[in-house]
Amino acid sequence: MTADELRAALEVELAWRQEELAFFKNQLNNIAERNKDKYRKSLVLILYSHMEGFIKISLQTYIQFINSQDLNRKDVNTGLMVAGMHKEFNAYENLDRKSEYFRKELPEDSRLHRLFRRVDFMEKVEDLKDKKLIIDDQIIDTESNLWYIVLQKNLYKIGLPIDLFDSYKRDIDALVNRRNSIAHGSFKSGVSEQEFSNWENKVSDVLSGVTRMIYDYANSKKYLI
Repeated sequence: MTADELRAALEVELAWRQEELAFFKNQLNNIAERNKDKYRKSLVLILYSHMEGFIKISLQTYIQFINSQDLNRKDVNTGLMVAGMHKEFNAYENLDRKSEYFRKELPEDSRLHRLFRRVDFMEKVEDLKDKKLIIDDQIIDTESNLWYIVLQKNLYKIGLPIDLFDSYKRDIDALVNRRNSIAHGSFKSGVSEQEFSNWENKVSDVLSGVTRMIYDYANSKKYLI
């Protein structure tokens, strides 16, 4: 996959979501004025689902692009290197993994076994870095609630900047909160045109920004050390 193919895939993904949202927005023309605020509650749910869905798929597509570059772990930035060593880190963090030599002598000495795992890791770390980089795209987890901090966590996992969208934090969190209150039935009043328009514009900015950021990192090879 090339950087231009990556960008094209993201643009196609974004376009169909924009078209679907526009379709449901256009239905407002067929709804009585007194019911429009109530109808916009459903638009909030659609808007949020497309924000979460697009971001998740975009980050997973970026991972697929990285995997297609045939790189070694040592070639990429630290975030991607760590992402590619997820299974190895899980193995070294396994508290049941103990030194065979000390297992019989000191079976309950957790500090010693932790030291063993650390020594073992450091002895093998260069070999681990030399292996081909393969990242499991399932490390992207929006947790069914894409709060701003969750977005940052996912960007951080794959070595992307976490502060580019700081100015949208309040709006993203407000949208997630409103989506949850509507979905759970605790928000009974309607959503005004101004309120929805604000969220729609902010989400559009974020999704376009994610697309530009990913393409920039891919095209400029910022994923390399």
